[in-house]
Amino acid sequence: MRANKPVTVRKKTLFLLSFLLIALLKLSAQSSLRLSGKVINSRNEAVPGATITVDGTNRKTAADVEGRFTLQLEPGKKYTLKISSAGYTTKSLEDVELKSGEDNTLSVVLESKSELGEVVVRSSVRKETTSALINLQRNNTAVSSGIAADLIRRTPDRTTGEVLKRVSGASIQDNKFVIVRGLSDRYNAAFINNSQLPSSEPDRKAFSFDVIPANMIDNIVINKTATPELTGEFAGGLIQVQTKDVPTKDFLSIGFQLGFNLNSVFRDFTSNPRTSTDWLGWDNGTRKFPSAFPATPQEYRALPVDDQISKSQLMRDDVYAQANATARPAQTYNLAYGSTRILKNDAKLGFIASVIYRNTMLKYDVQRQLLQSDATPIFQLTDNQNRYQTNIGALVNITYAQKNNKISFKNIFNRFYDDNYFVRTGLNSNRNQDINFYSSFLNQRSFYSGQFEGDHQLKLAKMKFRWNTGYSLVTRSQPDLRTQQYVRAIGSNKFEIDPDDTRRFWSDLQDHTITASGALTLPFELFGQKQQFKGGASTIIRFRDFQSRIFRYVETNQSNFNQELASLPYDQIFKKENISRTGFVLDDFTNNQDKYFGISTINSGFAMFDNKLSEKVRLVWGARLEFFEQYLTTKNQEAKRVDVDQETWDFLPSVNLTWSLNTKNNLRFSAFQTVARPEFREIAPFAFFDYEANYGIVGNPDLKRTKINNFDVRYEIYPAAGETFSVGAFYKNFKNPIEFRLDPGSNADRRQYFYQNATDANTYGAELEFRKNLDFLNKGSKVLSNMTAFGNITYLFSDVSFPDETSGQPINSNRPIQGQSPYLVNAGIQYTSDKLFSATLLYNVIGPRLALVGSTPTKDVNGEFQQEFPDIYERPRNLLDFQLSRKIMERRGELKLSVSDIFNNSITLYENRSSGKAFNGEDRIFSSYKPGTTITIGFTYDFELKKRK
Repeated sequence: MRANKPVTVRKKTLFLLSFLLIALLKLSAQSSLRLSGKVINSRNEAVPGATITVDGTNRKTAADVEGRFTLQLEPGKKYTLKISSAGYTTKSLEDVELKSGEDNTLSVVLESKSELGEVVVRSSVRKETTSALINLQRNNTAVSSGIAADLIRRTPDRTTGEVLKRVSGASIQDNKFVIVRGLSDRYNAAFINNSQLPSSEPDRKAFSFDVIPANMIDNIVINKTATPELTGEFAGGLIQVQTKDVPTKDFLSIGFQLGFNLNSVFRDFTSNPRTSTDWLGWDNGTRKFPSAFPATPQEYRALPVDDQISKSQLMRDDVYAQANATARPAQTYNLAYGSTRILKNDAKLGFIASVIYRNTMLKYDVQRQLLQSDATPIFQLTDNQNRYQTNIGALVNITYAQKNNKISFKNIFNRFYDDNYFVRTGLNSNRNQDINFYSSFLNQRSFYSGQFEGDHQLKLAKMKFRWNTGYSLVTRSQPDLRTQQYVRAIGSNKFEIDPDDTRRFWSDLQDHTITASGALTLPFELFGQKQQFKGGASTIIRFRDFQSRIFRYVETNQSNFNQELASLPYDQIFKKENISRTGFVLDDFTNNQDKYFGISTINSGFAMFDNKLSEKVRLVWGARLEFFEQYLTTKNQEAKRVDVDQETWDFLPSVNLTWSLNTKNNLRFSAFQTVARPEFREIAPFAFFDYEANYGIVGNPDLKRTKINNFDVRYEIYPAAGETFSVGAFYKNFKNPIEFRLDPGSNADRRQYFYQNATDANTYGAELEFRKNLDFLNKGSKVLSNMTAFGNITYLFSDVSFPDETSGQPINSNRPIQGQSPYLVNAGIQYTSDKLFSATLLYNVIGPRLALVGSTPTKDVNGEFQQEFPDIYERPRNLLDFQLSRKIMERRGELKLSVSDIFNNSITLYENRSSGKAFNGEDRIFSSYKPGTTITIGFTYDFELKKRK
């Protein structure tokens, strides 16, 4: 009987799963479907109150404050809709047909009566949707590129990070960080739902876009020029992500993916023992700092030796063992639900929720080396890295809309867990040592962002009022980051512990951000044209608290130390019995500056005019005033308080001029000022040695903000529906750009980097973008009519000036800004067929990017500038991705096959000794590894739930 019990349980489980699937499928059957849409004008503004009437019926509805509307219609029938509003030409949409399993949405563009007179414009649904897409970019107030929901639906992308690869001038670093116009994350800003996002990375100014599911996006726009209503903190691009709030239909979506990294999957995977909750992204307390340990370094150091020994024994001694496993395929699971309820007085209540879970186990070997000028090795090392990662994310949006008012509560939460266990072996010739190094490098990070926002159409003078208030929290903890280094003299047979690089480290960071903003829009007429004034104010308040403790194991008494302990294996050397008067004791060498507290505020106001000077000329101009305060407090090595207190006013004017030569051609010119301000980490004098990257990092309290003057010109052509061609140029001047560069006090095998202002920098760039349907090759080909080629090329040149250490005069360094690439290429071809499949081939390459700035150049006897430590560049790599997807099960299911990083080029950093633009024989490898090609198989099923009465 016992032998049959597992079989019975499995049968019951299969029966319950089958029953659940059938029940959910039945929910899909319905007699009517929901048509959702949005009415906008030629300025991309919502037309609230627009009337939508179904010809031949008594059905009609009105658009809400955002121009959105919904109608219940029977599937399989063709309808004609009439959309009208005071001051606009009536539009008639023919052949509107709803289909089960489709996202039945449309966008409608109404034109002013003054443009066409009293006529009825007739259009098809397909043309109207395409028109709205083109309208978004063509009539935006600033130079921009974007992608909308209906185009996203035609791609197999599952995250915002994947979607952003398709936006002109943008690329993705590490599958999540956006690079715009070749400029690093320092010069980009991120907004979600009209609220500025803080950095999701505590040590860099960047937002991780892989946390937002693609099916939650309404649209993404990257502004490349500034307008007064937008923050002044960017120079590359401002990424605006709008998530859905009122779903177009009730739905339930489930999906999973399995990813097979060819470098990692099914190989031996080594780490310290995993805890029972690591897979959820939380440590279960195993790595927690002992509560009975003295709270401050001063308190611990004041203890007698015997008490220090007893306190040292509180540290867990079972965490150093190695646990071996097999690297599993990457797993991703996602669940999304959306629902809309129609309330009294045509009010709507919309709800969208999404959760996602990812778990990966990656293996790769990193080669590291550093050579002297005569090619003599300083060190040559190999890292065997085992990276265990977990990500849990959730999105919840609730929206209430009623005629001229709309209020939303939008939330995003993500938890990142990254544990990299690596073993480093190799030779340090500078110290005449062989090395065996073990490290468990754990990061636990959380990100939460929540916003209340409202849109209101006021009766007084047809004014509009928009407000937003939000809170976000970024946390990072590094519990029990451990390193152990064993060394032996070259020629010796005995490895012994090296106390200086054998450490235990705990840190905790919390970063709170509070935001609030409001803007009032007032329309008016001047010179027979519709004009608009917009004014508003905002505030951003941030608090950051950082604390850390760092220890190393040292000999309790050198004259009485049991020397045999020094050569014990890594998992036995720090057992409790070895923490004694004849063994080891903890040395708390936490510095006074290893904790800091910071607060900053940005209070701003703006005034903006949107003037139509004629039918073809539009001028958007105004200014933004920002008052920035930043205060940070810590202590220096002598225990004296160090306060960093900065206050700056920034007046940031901007002008955007658009000349519409005709309906298919635009000429744009923009001029604006922006800034880039230092982060807390960059001004904190906290020093940290990153054993994984193999260099130290320290902040600089004397940093200044960067001021940037920007100029853009672009010519745009829209030859046909869904097609575009543009070419443009831009120039940027940076005053006091912040760079991450080598500290002059570094030595050959122990480098330290810090943040420093250069004197100024200039960037010159050109962009070309195209999107073209391939049906022109053969007008009768159905295959080519479903194929689109697209691409963009960005070329950049820059130079940086820095103060000469001897004369103090600025000297041109003949190199780019730190983090900038000289060129960026995105290209792709997409095939989309409703009956067959969708396929996308994407190619991306970025030019040699300056990763780490070397030592300050000095003049030799010949008057030539030389660097003791050359700049470190990231070598270009060709990235080719392929995605294939097919709709199944009456188009409710989707199968997807993805092959990413097909070429598997190495990620290589090199010393640029040749001062050339490309890697050559004079240059030397600094670090190199291959991330591996990943093959991903996924399935998603969308349940269209039955409408509740």
